[in-house]
Amino acid sequence: MKRKLLLGSLLCALALRADADPGATRVARWPGDAQAAFLLMFDDSWPSHFQVAAPELAKRGLTATFYINPGKGEYQKFRGEWESNVWQQGMAYGVHTMTHKGVKDPANADWEIGECARIIRGIAPGTATRLLSYGQPGVGKGAWNITAPQLDELLQKHRLISRPPFTGHGAVYHLKTTAEMLALADQAIAKGGLEYLVIHGVERINPKGSYQDFWALKQDVFLPLLDGLKERRERGALWIADHIAAHQYERERDTAAVQILAATGRTISVRLTCQADPQRYDQPLTLVTSLPAAWRQCRVTQGTNQFCRVTTGQEVRYPAQPNGTPITLEPVD
Repeated sequence: MKRKLLLGSLLCALALRADADPGATRVARWPGDAQAAFLLMFDDSWPSHFQVAAPELAKRGLTATFYINPGKGEYQKFRGEWESNVWQQGMAYGVHTMTHKGVKDPANADWEIGECARIIRGIAPGTATRLLSYGQPGVGKGAWNITAPQLDELLQKHRLISRPPFTGHGAVYHLKTTAEMLALADQAIAKGGLEYLVIHGVERINPKGSYQDFWALKQDVFLPLLDGLKERRERGALWIADHIAAHQYERERDTAAVQILAATGRTISVRLTCQADPQRYDQPLTLVTSLPAAWRQCRVTQGTNQFCRVTTGQEVRYPAQPNGTPITLEPVD
């Protein structure tokens, strides 16, 4: 009984606080106000990526970043799949060099990295200046012959962002079970942060082929992993994203500011600004605004974009474009 009274008092206090401060707005840590973010990354252009991984991801409404090597034999044989199929299922491509053989010198590195980036930008629609993810390929000793500063210069030249390191996050190599992999997601949820998993091949039961995928993750591990990530996404705990989308959101979020322009019983108006370069960081941010207690449904308008949202616990979540026109919120009677 005491616990029920305490809970009721807490809920009343929260409601009063929201009602007393209509218009108070925060930028959500992750899109949709998810608790954490999780990234799936697939390396090396293996056939199982388009035969198994991408279809299973798409079936669950999930996305991932596929780090491709357009000069490898596996890619060349199935080039049509990469150019016309995988990205159209909602997947993103990342730069993994042309051949995965290393780099001889700065000039060769410029071609290995830059040509891969050029091909990716030519496959999927988007601006020529858009950011791409870069994943350093694992090569043999003596095969990577540029310095860290030289690599940084090439990444800046080709508008690439390095992904997090492979260490401790490799499927099969570091993590072998579904439980171990989902533990990464749960760590992110507990901390409100971001975690990721790097996968190479995936077991091909059907269809089979002549190429043997490297470090193939068994389907009885892979498919439950996807189901577990989907379940966490559906209850609002996880945002499943590609690397560049996560990078952009973090950069915009960390440089964003919200100004309350007006807050009355009938209208709330806020302005969202962001210091990130708008040519490369142009994704919407999720805002969460406190509303008067009487509002049950809210109309959100920014420029020509208008949509309705059902309020949740005296607040509303909605996407907003930084550095755009002010956002207006009004009750729907």
